[in-house]
Amino acid sequence: MVIRKLNKLPKDFISFIRVSSGIAYRLNMKVYLVGGIVRDLIIGRESFDYDIVVEGDGIEFSMKIARKFNSNFRKHHRFGTATVYYRNYKIDIATCRREYYPHRGALPRVSRASLGEDLLRRDFTINAMALSLNKTDYGRLIDPYGGYIDLKNGIIRIMHDDSFFDDPTRILRAIRFEKRFSFRIEKHTLALLKMAVSKKALSSVDDQRLRDELILILKEPSPLKYIKRIQELTGLSFISKGLRVNKDDYYIFARIEKAIELYKNKFSTYRRIEEWIIYLMALLSKLPRNDVIRFCKSFRLRRGEEKRLVDYFEHRKAARYLNRNNIKISRVYFLLYRLSFETIIFLYASSRNKTARDNILFFLNKLTDVRLSINGHDLARLGFAPKKLYSKVFDGLKMAKLDKGLVTKNDEIAEAKKIFRRLKK
Repeated sequence: MVIRKLNKLPKDFISFIRVSSGIAYRLNMKVYLVGGIVRDLIIGRESFDYDIVVEGDGIEFSMKIARKFNSNFRKHHRFGTATVYYRNYKIDIATCRREYYPHRGALPRVSRASLGEDLLRRDFTINAMALSLNKTDYGRLIDPYGGYIDLKNGIIRIMHDDSFFDDPTRILRAIRFEKRFSFRIEKHTLALLKMAVSKKALSSVDDQRLRDELILILKEPSPLKYIKRIQELTGLSFISKGLRVNKDDYYIFARIEKAIELYKNKFSTYRRIEEWIIYLMALLSKLPRNDVIRFCKSFRLRRGEEKRLVDYFEHRKAARYLNRNNIKISRVYFLLYRLSFETIIFLYASSRNKTARDNILFFLNKLTDVRLSINGHDLARLGFAPKKLYSKVFDGLKMAKLDKGLVTKNDEIAEAKKIFRRLKK
């Protein structure tokens, strides 16, 4: 079967694979598009997975490609893979390989293999198809395991019976593909999935790999349906023991979706937010602060990600002051200005109090860039000392600017003198 949908790829990527085909021919290698990009081409969906496999030496092939395009290149010897960065594309190139799992949940050991063996090691039949990029049969679909029929019938089917035990993250991946494409998990596959869950297969996986799968799920549009299905099939204890979501959480997830759209529409000039972090806040919002910190450490979140999560748990009680109708503008500012936009959006979405939401919107509209005319050099020239008081002076000045309407630099200097006198008493 010849798939002509290769022409649906972006033109610059078509140029890339045409040149790649020529290089492979000269190296006496065979190359194929494989995995998600083939699946997405068949169903007419935009793809961001650019994966190529090589019957030959994938790293040598990648080096030739990178040199030809003068592109950045990174190799990963352990798995015989490399990444080529061509224009705006991140293209993963791998040697065709078979995999052996030394124990359940482990990363595999690999050895060179044929294309058919490489496809057999993949997670589901719909991801086990390839398109030839070779001159003799360019565009031919290679589908030894029935992925095309499963794709057309909307079925998620495992490749072999041990697959969920070999790599238990496939449990989460099955749910992700089921919900993303509105497919169904095939009966035998579902039984194998439930068996793996009953034998606690996910507990054998490193938390960092679970983190990566969880983030991918939370990055999906409307992730609540994914979380509901995970709770139904596996539970959420792999995130934190005893964690569950309920109808209140469903409400918050729906509110988050609306709040994110509001942010994008009204505050498009602000920093782009990481939406998955907001949904993760919702998942963890009922946990004690120490459990959240434990999760961040165990799952090895980046420092900035951890800070945004923990900030919410440290400030959620203070944020209740936003419910007050007569709250001072400066109070709104000091409650929110140190928080990330992700934390602020979650506070907005999770609050059922209209006054609190209005105060948060007021902050986003008016208070994200409160600046003073004077700085530390001005205070030093005026002879203000000690310098350790300067941060408190600036906080006091911002409070006065917001509540008293300070306008000029002289107004700020006069106010700074009053603040210094109070601080030194």
